[in-house]
Parts: sequence; C-alpha cells; structure tokens
Amino acid sequence: MADKKLLARGNRSQKTEDRSQKRPGKKVLSVAEKKLLARVVGYYQHSFTEDQRGLDYLKNRGITTNQTFTDFGVGFVNGSLKNILPDDPAVIKTLKTLGILNAKGNEIFYNCVVFPIYDTDGAIVNLYGRNIDPAHGVSHLYLAGSRSGLVNRQAVPRSASIILTESIIDAIALYDQGFTNVIPAYGVNGVTEDHLVLFNSAVTEVYLCFDSDQAGKDGAAQAAEQLRKKGITVYTIELPDKDITIYFNRHTPEEFEQLLKAANPASVEQSDSLNKRKQTLYQQEEHGFTVGYATRQYQVKGIQRGDTQLKATIKVSEDVASSKPFELTTIDLYSSRSRHWFAKLCADLFAEPEALIKEDLAKLLQLVEQWRPEKQEQQHTEISAGDKELALSFLKSDDIFAALLTDFDTLGVTGEKINKLVGYLAATSRKLAEPLSVLIQSRSAAGKSTLQDAIVSLIPDEEYIKYTRVTDQALFYKEEDSLVHKILAIEEAEGMGGAAYSIRTIQSAKKITVAATGKDANGRMKTEEYTVNGPVCVMITTTATEIDQETASRFIFLTIDESAAMTGAIHQRQREAETLAGLIREKKQHTVTRKHHAVQRMLKPLAVVNPYAEYLSYPSHSLRARRDHKKYLGLIRAVAFLHQYQREIQTVEVDGTPVEYIEVTLTDIETANRLANVVLGQSMDELVKPSRTLLSKIYEMVKEQAEQNNAPIDEIFFTRRMIREYTGWSDWQVRAHIKQLEEMEYIGVRTSSRGKEYSYILTYQGQGEEHQERCYLNLTSVAQIETLINREDEALPRG
Repeated sequence: MADKKLLARGNRSQKTEDRSQKRPGKKVLSVAEKKLLARVVGYYQHSFTEDQRGLDYLKNRGITTNQTFTDFGVGFVNGSLKNILPDDPAVIKTLKTLGILNAKGNEIFYNCVVFPIYDTDGAIVNLYGRNIDPAHGVSHLYLAGSRSGLVNRQAVPRSASIILTESIIDAIALYDQGFTNVIPAYGVNGVTEDHLVLFNSAVTEVYLCFDSDQAGKDGAAQAAEQLRKKGITVYTIELPDKDITIYFNRHTPEEFEQLLKAANPASVEQSDSLNKRKQTLYQQEEHGFTVGYATRQYQVKGIQRGDTQLKATIKVSEDVASSKPFELTTIDLYSSRSRHWFAKLCADLFAEPEALIKEDLAKLLQLVEQWRPEKQEQQHTEISAGDKELALSFLKSDDIFAALLTDFDTLGVTGEKINKLVGYLAATSRKLAEPLSVLIQSRSAAGKSTLQDAIVSLIPDEEYIKYTRVTDQALFYKEEDSLVHKILAIEEAEGMGGAAYSIRTIQSAKKITVAATGKDANGRMKTEEYTVNGPVCVMITTTATEIDQETASRFIFLTIDESAAMTGAIHQRQREAETLAGLIREKKQHTVTRKHHAVQRMLKPLAVVNPYAEYLSYPSHSLRARRDHKKYLGLIRAVAFLHQYQREIQTVEVDGTPVEYIEVTLTDIETANRLANVVLGQSMDELVKPSRTLLSKIYEMVKEQAEQNNAPIDEIFFTRRMIREYTGWSDWQVRAHIKQLEEMEYIGVRTSSRGKEYSYILTYQGQGEEHQERCYLNLTSVAQIETLINREDEALPRG
C-alpha cells in the first residue's frame, strides 16, 4: 500500500507541468515524470536486494562489489511492480508513456538488471536494462525516445582522464576493478551531445575501450573523430578479449594498466581508487604481520582462532612504527558488528570513506585466516668438537646401555633400570616412522615425574614439547608440522582430558584433521580445515589405576618400583646429594645432558630392516596383542637404531631414489626380548602393577594371620585399616587400588549388620606369587633363532 501511495504522489502534478525547453529530437521529462521514474527505480533497486537472480547475473560477469551496486543504483525487474501500482489511470498512462509499461500493462524491462541514467541536475532521465536471459527477450533496452543522460558523470570532476566504454556493463566492470574514472557510451555509435558537452568542460584525454569485434573498432574510430574535433586527446585500448567483462574474468587490474600504458606510454595509473586500494606493504612478524594499503597501515598481532571467532589485536596508523596518531583495539573479525564499528573508527582516523576501509578489512580478514606463524627453521645446532667426541664415545661404546644407566645415575635417578632404558629408547624412536609411546604409572610421590623429566632432559630442547595440560581441541590448531618426529610430554594423564582422542589418533594415523566452522568477510558460515602431522612419541605419567583400553593399548606401560627397599635407596641418594660426592655429581650433570643432546642430533634418520623378523613370535591369545606385537618390533628397531654408529649403513634404490638402512642383529633382539618380557609382559596381566603389588601384600598379611589362627586363607576377614597398618599405604592409595581387586574378584566384600563397616575376604590363593615374571611372554630366543637358521641351512641342497 505504501508503494502505491508513493507512485501516486509521484504523478500528481503531471497535468500542470510545463514541458517547454525541449531540445530537438530529445524528450524532456517533466518534474512529475522524473519523480515517478525515480520511485519506480527505487522499487527496482529494492527488488535487486530481494531477488537473487539479478545479483547472480552480475557476479557471473565478474561484477561483485556491493559498493559498485550502490554507486550505480543497480535494480532488477522481476515483474512485481504491477502488483503494487495504485488504481490511478493517470499513473498507468504515465508509466506507459515513459516506457516502463507496455500497452497491456506489463513491464517492458521484465527480467532485466537495470541502471538509472542521470542528467546534469542528478535526476533520473533514462533507464538501461540488460536482460539476464537474452534467449527469451531483447538483450538491451532503454526508455522510449532518444538517448539522454549519462552514467557516472561524477567521474569528470575527479579526473581529466576518462575511460570511455561501449556499454554500461563494461563501465561497471571497470569501476568494480577500481577504475572509477569511467563513463559508458550508448553502444558503438553512442557518443552523444551530453558526452561532448561534459568532456569539453574538463576532460583532456579519453581512452576508448570498445569491444574488439569489427563493430567495436568502427565505433571507436567514429568516437575518436568526434572527440578530437573537440580538442581532446584520444587513445585506443586494444583488448585481447571480446569485451571488458570477459577480459576481467581472465586478467587482473594490473594487466589492464599495462593495456593503458600500451595505448599511451606516458599514462599514469588511471584510478585514484586503484591507488588507494593498492597493497604497499606486507611484513611477516613473529606474532602476526603488518600490511599497508596506500598510506594506511594495519599491524595485526595476537591472532586467536576459534570455531566461530577470529580475534586479533590491530594497530592502525599511517606508520605503525612511528608516533603518528593511531587506533589500537582487539576485535573479532568474524563479527559483522565489530568490523562495522572498527571501519568507522579507521575511516575517521584516515579521513577516508568507510566503504574503502571495509574493503581493507575484507582483505585483512583473508590475510588473518591464511596467516600461520613463520616456521622455525630446523635448528641445526653446531656441535662442538668436545661434545661430538663425547657423543661418539657413547654411540660406539661396547655396552651402550651400561653407559646410559651410568649417565642416568649421574642425573640422580635411582634404580628403575628397565624403565630408564625403555624410556630412552622410546624417546629416541621419535626419529623413526613408527615411534614408541610410554605411560609411566605409579602412586603419588613414587617418582614417575622424576623419571619423565630425566628422560626428556637428555633430548634437545627443539625435539620435545612438554605440557601440564592440553585442552580438548588444542592439538588440532598447532602448526601443521610442529609435532613431526617430536616428543609430546604431558605431566599427568588427567592433563590431557578431552584431548585423549586427538592424541590416540595422531599415534595411530600419524595425523589429525579437524573441520571447523567460521565466517567469511560477508558473514557467511564456511568450513576451514586444519591438519597436524605426526609421527610423534607421546610420554605421559599417571596415578590412575584404570586407563581406558583405547588409550592404554597405544602405550608401553612403565611402573615405578614402590618397594620399601627402593624408598631406602632413594633416601640414601638424597643424603648423598648433600655431600661432596653429591656436589661433584651435580656438576657433571650438565656434561651428561650436553653429551646426549649431541648424541640425539647426530643420530641419522635411517630405516631399520630386521632380517630375522620371520623367526620371531609373540603371544596371540588376546586382541591387545596385535598392538603389543608392534611395540615389541618397535623396541627391536629402537635398539638397532641407537647402535647405528656400530652398523654398516647399506643402500637400496626404490623407484630411482636411494634409501639408506641398517640391519637388526641378534644382539639387538636379545636386548629387546629382555626389556619386552618386563614392560610388555605386564600388559598381559589383567591387573595394573600397583594393584598387583597390593594384592601380593594382602596375600602376605592374610597368609600370616591364617597360619597364626590355623585357619584357611578364605576364612580370614580383614579391613582397609588392617591393610594400611600392614602395608604403610595411605587410605587414598588403598581405596584406589582395592577397587580393581574387588571388580576382578580377587577379594570379596562383606558389610556389618549396620551396613557401614566393610570387611573383605581373600578369594585369591597366591597363584604365581613365587614367580616374579608371572607374565613371561615366551618370545623366540636368540638361541632358537640360530637353531632355526641352522636347520634351514642344512636343508639346502649341497652342490
């Protein structure tokens, strides 16, 4: 209804309007007609924002900038105007007279993208329509009558150099690329008196940019003759493509500048707008970057990515490194409101149009999305001659593992021989394609963190990353290759929380990928993909009695010796640290770590081949054994890899590429068997080591009481207090581990008549207590391998 009233008002004075001062051959619109035409155009402009078809047509022709649509007042005719016209015959008649409606009352410009054409007073006097489906209608349309008015006549006051195109669409395409000093003709013979009058006042040179077909060339020649008669210098641009819209689908604005220079070598850049948009600076920095457009500089730091946010701290100035006036704020670039507010702030600072700043921010958004911290060049630390000599003496020693245990002793780590060796081998295996991962398990204060710290201290700083806590999505947003062949050390399993899934995945798949949603410069949701590559060695400590099997099966478990004897040995070492001998050992620790840093840097990334693999065996009665078998083979590889300076480096060519490798020896297998029987044998036990230790203590206590009372073991009841007093364990420790014994039915539970006091009965009869290695893996021994090889040799035919 409102639209009907507006259209009606636009026609009220039509009957009394003076239509004098008509130019010969040119229709002059009355004031009422101009008002009515302006209201119709306003409706078409509204339809352009509502109906996607017009926008899609222009975007397919390479015209995409919202500011261009606004500056040219683009509209779209979808046939809905007649639905809102008032029941006023005068209005209908005027619209037919103007050429908006045909005799039947239908819209002549139906299915067209339309562009208003203005007179010298800024009033709309004509309309150009471009059919979006020329197969079903006339391609080009104007209002009835002779051609009058111009498009983008405001270009002349801004520039004495004008680009004249054959059509309005061509002019808009140039404008969209930053060449705002453009005015269109009315086709090949379309330079009108309006053009000549406007140009004669201020224009000194015109660049003709007509289509490259014969008609375009003839039209350009005619236009050149008309302009030269007015004393205007004319240059003709030779397009390599049919027209401007096709040209910009294949070429850049910078390339068009070269066409201008080809036409006139003395040409300067033809668009102040292009100059203002030109990137003049880009400097990558440690925590962000600085980018400049013309005289506007943006320094971006503190980039923080989220699923739906992209925050950054931005300093804006003509020179961010100087004391010139500036703005400094932190904004969310995915927030339309934040960008709009920030654009206003910067527009005031630079005294530039807000639209120009919004273009800067759109480019800035893309740069921030693409930005990644500069990859740290792999630090090839120079190894001093002294450190190299120490490292070689270690790598070539007759017993590397004895030397390694001596070094751990110097670092102050008491006992835990097997754990120290396996932990060091796992850390070294990070350089292999299939690294080992370890989980160090013990009760609180038993020394698991001490062991982890000691192992990591022997690895160069650039080769490991250590965290106290990892949030759920943290690993997905690390740099793509930041974990490749590194150690990821986490102080407590609880610290990895929801990140357990990503840690398990990168262990197995050697990479993790996440698809996160964000917003583009237009506020639309989009998907971004982040990938982090492995392989990586993971090292975690935990006090938990139960680890979920998905996580546990990917680790070698190392359990700390919690015996009273070990506690006494630790106390002895702590006292010794206060003596002169302790002081000397402490001063030697730096030499030990320097030596091992050199060792790790000198180990070459060689492949390891096991010629004895077919003779090996591993228990196969459980599914977990499938992963444990790979750990066993990984242990053998790691042992061999550490001995590479004592092995012949061989070469094989694969698809034309030489591959260096070393071979596993029987000694490597013997060492790995000894280690695997302890650390992998534990995985065959249904109880974790601390729970198994508690069970043994309970068995000892109950057995003693049964002997004293001359009663069977399964008739002796006991409480947690009795366990604490016998073992010296804390109440928390007993509660934590007795739960697993209950669940696995090694002990039974009985409550008092009041239902509060718990007592237990032992259902376990001490099976295997006399054997320390109750989970012996029965691996193929070196002697068995040698026997198998000898049998094969004997079976060979003798020549």
